[in-house]
Amino acid sequence: MDGLGATMAGAAQAAWPLRIAQGALRLLRRLVDLTLILLLGIMILAVLAQVAGRYVFNFSIGEATELATFAQIWMVLLGAGYAMRERLHVSIETLVEMLPPLLARLLMLPVAALCLWFLWVVFDGGLQLLEIGAIQTSAALQISMEIPYVALPVSAAYLALEAALAFGGILLGLKPITTGGGVRVD
Repeated sequence: MDGLGATMAGAAQAAWPLRIAQGALRLLRRLVDLTLILLLGIMILAVLAQVAGRYVFNFSIGEATELATFAQIWMVLLGAGYAMRERLHVSIETLVEMLPPLLARLLMLPVAALCLWFLWVVFDGGLQLLEIGAIQTSAALQISMEIPYVALPVSAAYLALEAALAFGGILLGLKPITTGGGVRVD
């Protein structure tokens, strides 16, 4: 019995980093969800202000247009990570569905590698773009262009995390390879 207790204590010690990582992932996902909701609200209000300014007061509000544009950029780029988490990206699964499960999982290796390489290129390019943004200001809002440009490395990193989790689950056999022909069943 003493050996069993030691084994259970060892397993509990090994499990705490996993629990911390899972909690951090839940917190990050919740933060992304709330940010997406906030960005949608900002975009809606900015567009409504622009429409009201243009059609009620016969005056164009350039700041509202620019704010809506920046909110949309952030929303689309962060939303790509959300879509990866929910498996909402378009995929062609015909070949994968015809292969035996092991071979289909092996096929996911180069797919995952290409996706993560592309996201690295976007991340690195985003960092380079930040250097340019540091010396530029936006036309209407007069804010540093680092604010919209930082969306590239931030969203690429988040999308890479979600892609690594999705592909990792598939490669380890913890998640199904296909999503059921594009039909959500959950």
